[in-house]
Amino acid sequence: MPPLLLRDVLLPFFVCCLLFALLHLTALDFIVSDYFYQQQHFIGQGSWWADRLIHKGGGKLIFTVALTSLIIIVASFVIKPLKVYRLAAIYIFSCIALGTGIVNGLKAITNVDCPWDLQRYGGLQPYIDLFSDKADHLKRGRCFPAGHASGAYALFGFYFLARHYQAQYATKVLLAVMALGIIFGVGQWARGAHFPSHDVVSAFICWMTALILAWRFGVNPDYK
Repeated sequence: MPPLLLRDVLLPFFVCCLLFALLHLTALDFIVSDYFYQQQHFIGQGSWWADRLIHKGGGKLIFTVALTSLIIIVASFVIKPLKVYRLAAIYIFSCIALGTGIVNGLKAITNVDCPWDLQRYGGLQPYIDLFSDKADHLKRGRCFPAGHASGAYALFGFYFLARHYQAQYATKVLLAVMALGIIFGVGQWARGAHFPSHDVVSAFICWMTALILAWRFGVNPDYK
């Protein structure tokens, strides 16, 4: 078996399936949400750290990265020294646009409710498992996979860039992106916006998106 296939595809797929099964097919998703649901509300709703810092501030951070990439792309056609960064900028912009775009597209069709919509947490909707049929008269859900966390995990592209240009820092970049994704996730769990299993799927989608784009753009020598 090719080492790259094992490391970059099969191992992430196995980890994703394992974590999703542990969280979604057991009570762990609910245990996490129960922890953040106190005194009839989610503690992160309206809070400065979950709502304003992680949710709104995090969204602005990802937007800034995407905008910066776009500016570099455009400016590279005018400012010659920036030309060497054009391909990397296109790659990062594509990772963010496609990673978050795919996740948000899936949210529109999976029909899964947020924790805050569920009767268990003061909402109106009964809990319907992801793999179960949801009655047509029930309000459509738009919470799976996790959209906000996908913004952080879309930055997996920086890991593949690091493997190309500064391989000695690749692991640190990977851990930093994963940490940012977890922080984004925790903020949403505290707000009642997602279950942890939602984030796992988003992370895998963004990983595979960055991986396929790395092969397509040749930004990583392993995929040329």
